[in-house]
Amino acid sequence: MKPNEVDRLVSTAKKFYWPAFARDASWFDHPMSIIESVEGHHVVDIFGNRLLETLSCGGAAHLGFNLPEIMEAVFDQMKKVLNTTPALFSPTEPAILLAEKIASISPGSLKYTIFSSNGTDANDAAVKVARQYWKIMGKGTKHKVIHRYPGDYHGMSLSMANASGHRFRRVAFEPLMAGFIAIHAPNCYRCPYNLTYPECDLLCAQELRKVVEWEDPSTIACFMVETTNTGLGLIPSPPGYMKMVRDICDEHEVLLIVDEVITGFGKTGFWFGCQEHGIVPDMIAMGKGICAGCGPLAGTHVKSEIAEVFTGKNVIEHGYTFGGMGYLAAAGLAGIKYVEDHKLLARVPEISARLSQELEPLKDKSPVVGDVRVNGVMAGVELVKDKAAKETFANNVEVAGLVGKVGRDNGVLLTCSPWYGDIILLYLQLTMTDEELSMTFNAVNKAVVEVEKQFL
Repeated sequence: MKPNEVDRLVSTAKKFYWPAFARDASWFDHPMSIIESVEGHHVVDIFGNRLLETLSCGGAAHLGFNLPEIMEAVFDQMKKVLNTTPALFSPTEPAILLAEKIASISPGSLKYTIFSSNGTDANDAAVKVARQYWKIMGKGTKHKVIHRYPGDYHGMSLSMANASGHRFRRVAFEPLMAGFIAIHAPNCYRCPYNLTYPECDLLCAQELRKVVEWEDPSTIACFMVETTNTGLGLIPSPPGYMKMVRDICDEHEVLLIVDEVITGFGKTGFWFGCQEHGIVPDMIAMGKGICAGCGPLAGTHVKSEIAEVFTGKNVIEHGYTFGGMGYLAAAGLAGIKYVEDHKLLARVPEISARLSQELEPLKDKSPVVGDVRVNGVMAGVELVKDKAAKETFANNVEVAGLVGKVGRDNGVLLTCSPWYGDIILLYLQLTMTDEELSMTFNAVNKAVVEVEKQFL
C-alpha cells in the first residue's frame, strides 16, 4: 500500500472506526493495527510489517491462515448458500455433519450442539440451557451460576460480564445481573490462600463445595469453568482439580459447563481440554477453532440426557440468525479433517515439549521471569520486577510495549498481556514448523533480556 493510501486509511479509521477491547483512536498509529493480508503463519499490516503470528488470533486460527483445503471447502459451500438459510433458520448439510462430527470426537454422552456466532453466545446459551433444564426437571429454584475469579473469561455480553473474572470488564456496566456467584480460580504461582500444591489439598476446588452448600444446592444451576484459565495468563488447572469439581457438581446436582472456546479443537493434544483431565462435563462451550478461525461460528455442546428432555412444550426458545452458517460449518469439517489427516494431535506433545525445553530455563536464568506455564501449544511467561516477592512492574503497559517492539524487530508478533502484570502469551499453531518455533523462542528470549536491561 502506498504511503498516501496508508495515511488516508489511518485517518479514516480514526474518524469512523470505534476500536474494541479498551482501545482508542491512537491505536491506529501502531504496527499491526490494520491488517492487509495473511499467509501461512504470518500476518502483514498496511505499514509493511510481516510478522510470525504467535497468538493464532486469540486461539482461533490454530491451523494458520488460508489453508487451501479449508478455503476450498468454504468457497464450495458459498456457491450453494452464502447467506443465512431462507426457511426460518433451517440448517444446511455442513452444519448437520459438523454437529455429528463434534459428537464423535467429544467425550461421554455429549451429543447435541446448538450453533451460535461466538464464544460469548455459546456460554450464554449454556446458562439458559441449565436454567430451563432444572425447570423442566421440577427444580426451578436452581438458577444461580457459580463462576471463578480472577481471569476466567466467558465473553462480552452483559450476562457473561457477570460470569467472567475480569473486573475491568465489569465495573463500567454495573449494576450487573443477579444470580452470579464467584469463587477463587486456582493459581499455584499466586495461590489466593498462600498455600502450596499438593499440600493445599486443592482448597480451591473444595471452595466450590462450601459455596454450593452455603448458597443451598437447591438454588445452584451450574458451575462455569475453564480447564485452563486463559484470561489469567494461561494457568492450567492443578492435577485433580477438574476431577474434584466434577464430583462436587455430581454430589449436589449442579451442571458443569466447561468453556473450551480457546482450548478446544486440539490445542492441548486432545480434541477438548476436559479429556486431558479425564472428565465429561454436562456442556462444552466452543468457538474460535470450531471453524479454524474462518468466521463467527460457535456452539454449545450438550449431553444427550440433558438435551433430550427439551421436547413438546419444553422446547428451548433460543437461536441466532447467523448461528451455524453453512460455509463456516464446512470450514469446521475441513479443519477437523486436516487435523486428523496430518496427525496434528500427535504433533502437539512435540510442540509442548519444545515450549517447556526452551522456556522453563528462563525461570532460573532471568531475574524477571517469575513463572512459566505450558499446556499443549499454549504457554504463558510471567514477568515480574522482584522474583522473591512476585512483585509486578508498576509500569506494566510500558513493559508490554517493549516486549511487542522486540518481537517485531525480530519478525515475530509477540503479545504481552498487561491485565494481571506482564505475561507473554503464546497460542501457537498446531502446524507451526520447527524453524518457526525457533524464531519464536529467539524473540521471547531477546524480549526478556531487554526487559531486564530497561526495567531493573
